[in-house]
Amino acid sequence: MHDTYALYIREMLIFKKNIRTSIGRSLIFPLVLILLLGNLGSTIRNLPAAVVNYDNGVASINFMNALESSGEISITSITNQHTALQMLANGDVAFVLVIPPGFSAASASKPNLVVYIDSSSPIASASAIAALEQTAQSFGAKLATQNIASRTGNSQAQPPSAASGALQANNAPSFSMYTNYTYGASESYKDFLIAGIVIMVTAFGSMWSGGISLLTDRQFGNLKTFLVTPINRMSILFSKMASGITQSMISGFIALGVGILDGGIVAGGAMGWIWIIVFMFLSAFGFSGIATILGARINKIEVFSLIGMAITMPMWFLSGAFLPTSTLPNFMQPFSIYNPMTYAVDAVRDVMLKGFISAANLLFYSTILIVFGAVMAVLSYIAFKQTMG
Repeated sequence: MHDTYALYIREMLIFKKNIRTSIGRSLIFPLVLILLLGNLGSTIRNLPAAVVNYDNGVASINFMNALESSGEISITSITNQHTALQMLANGDVAFVLVIPPGFSAASASKPNLVVYIDSSSPIASASAIAALEQTAQSFGAKLATQNIASRTGNSQAQPPSAASGALQANNAPSFSMYTNYTYGASESYKDFLIAGIVIMVTAFGSMWSGGISLLTDRQFGNLKTFLVTPINRMSILFSKMASGITQSMISGFIALGVGILDGGIVAGGAMGWIWIIVFMFLSAFGFSGIATILGARINKIEVFSLIGMAITMPMWFLSGAFLPTSTLPNFMQPFSIYNPMTYAVDAVRDVMLKGFISAANLLFYSTILIVFGAVMAVLSYIAFKQTMG
């Protein structure tokens, strides 16, 4: 421990000497992405929707196709009403559309469409309503504009009753508002984006600290000098990883600070900040392992940078940092599911948008990131031991 601490202090003194460059690098991505992308506007595209089709006729199928062709709505599931409403409660979709029986019947009067919509975002709900009304009119149907219910989303929120939609009479209001934050449909895209940026900067900080330091020590012969001293050899590896984690955490806090100063909000309050720190650390730990593996096996900084970017950039894009993972093409979905960064982003996003992480999600996200970090630590140990050999 003493050797590790001494080498860690050495790494941090080097970081302090180059602190302007390090902080400047940590500021570039947040400034560009949060200040520009987070303030581009409120255009809503590909709102995820679940459809319950009690009609199953030609007109109802054509209606769904026309709805998707608008580009504002993406039908992610055609299922039963109970499952669809549960998806809405969980935040998996922005709204649920119920197409009642008789929609395809050749009659002058079409039955009202029943809609349950996430009203946490006035912008998103207004966009969905406009697209629904325009498409419904082209089919001779309509949406009533009176709200059945307005609920406040929280961890105990329950979906509207599944019996309350499809059995409505034609003259009853068919527009139900249900408040629950849906990723990608939040009125604050900025908060949605900040979570992804924070994890990205944390991951990149790990790649550009401990790994680069190990590589440069190998290039300049410092590693050989350490190896002939009484210093515990594993202390060298642990100090590189520890310094990488510290520097990446600093980068992550800078990114989060930029987002907060630009109007971002951590809905979870003080406890939310604690959870953000925890998941930043778990993410930094895993990626510091990747960095030290590369630093132990690669001899040129240019090659290290190229491979490091080739690893982290796809993981970041597939994590849902910019857009919900539900909007990814089908062939990319498995890559997102098996991407550990996805769960780090989701955890921070839960805190920023919802204000809480459910116990099940907390256990799930933590387990994945801990396993990821442990595997990377073992592989970095093996790579470093082979380098010393």
